[in-house]
Amino acid sequence: MNNQANRLKKLIQANQVLANIESLVDLLPQLLRLAQDVTGAEASSILLYNKEKNVLNFAWAMNDVLGEKAMKNLKTGFELPMGKGIAGWVAEHREALNVVDAQNDDRFSKEADKKTGFKTRCILCTPIIHQDELLGVVQVLNSEDKECFGREDEELLESFGHLAGVALVRSELMLQRLNQQRFETQLEAASRIQKQFNPRQPKLEGGNLIWGSSVPAQFVGGDLYDFIPNSDGSWYIYVADVSGKGLPAALIMSALWTRIRSEALNERIPGEMLKAVNAGAFEFMNGEVFATMALLRYSPESGRCEYAMAGHPPPLLVSEGKADPIEKTFGLPLGILEDGDFGTSEILLEKGQSLVIISDGVDEARDVEGEFFGEERMEEVLRKGGVPHAGQFLLKAVADWRGETPPNDDTTVVEIYRA
Repeated sequence: MNNQANRLKKLIQANQVLANIESLVDLLPQLLRLAQDVTGAEASSILLYNKEKNVLNFAWAMNDVLGEKAMKNLKTGFELPMGKGIAGWVAEHREALNVVDAQNDDRFSKEADKKTGFKTRCILCTPIIHQDELLGVVQVLNSEDKECFGREDEELLESFGHLAGVALVRSELMLQRLNQQRFETQLEAASRIQKQFNPRQPKLEGGNLIWGSSVPAQFVGGDLYDFIPNSDGSWYIYVADVSGKGLPAALIMSALWTRIRSEALNERIPGEMLKAVNAGAFEFMNGEVFATMALLRYSPESGRCEYAMAGHPPPLLVSEGKADPIEKTFGLPLGILEDGDFGTSEILLEKGQSLVIISDGVDEARDVEGEFFGEERMEEVLRKGGVPHAGQFLLKAVADWRGETPPNDDTTVVEIYRA
């Protein structure tokens, strides 16, 4: 009776110990040490079920007779097919098995004994199951104080198997949580790096304004905008939208940013610059992804604005009570064809007018009902908002429309205002 009470006490202690272990590497040896203590066994092993390969993998083995060195072979990739050996039989039938004479049992596989030099007399093996899902098996070998394991040992090891199942699931969940936290940390770092691509707002004289903002749908996004000064006092101003979202789009975005900055040094007209950017972009896009883009060359003093488009929504010309898309120029999105042509047009931005450039995340923003913000609503918001700061007003209107609904696309707005 005292022996049974002592074993039950060890089972309770095992529960307390396992509850405080989060790492699988730390958990497995503790599991086996506790299993041996509870059942009074010479050796033990735990095999985890590999669902993809439908095999059992020796995850850890412990032997007080042979020691650590002799058990090393069982811990390095030794697999046991389902149904083979005592452990395979237990896993396949999902029921415990107490083998009194292992050497004369047809189900017993002598492969592990050959690898270690250990002679198995008797085995007690139980499945590790959690919420009807097989996780593996735990087995103890050779009772130390009696010829074979008894019914009491069976009950104790089955109870221990339930504890092991909970501990394994908890350990896996903790690992998933740590991996998720690590991934989120990396995304946050990527987000901080990507924000460095956003340009500073230029300081222009006389109330003139060049402003922009981009809000990614995820941590990072594929929208891009920039303000690049030219030697004659003009500015390259553009908004680009890489297909897709998240990290893949962000990687393409960073490569595109570099290409545009490089081509800007030549100070070509917008159509020719897009042609050069497209040729370089095709090398890393290969027609598999693409990017739309609206590129302008704007002179604040004169209001002259040359522009070209690569499949991008046309900018909107905004003044008091008016908001109309400018004429769209010809041009396919970047990265689709190696040798693309892009037309260049020109408008004059009058005093008191703004040009607002958007990505399609603006008019395609959805509310809780799934309804798009839409072009008509966008133009109405700009007409009512007036200038300057039409871009900020539009961005707020989109956010209000979306409400608590997560953004379905990156949202970028750029405004050029001539005072």
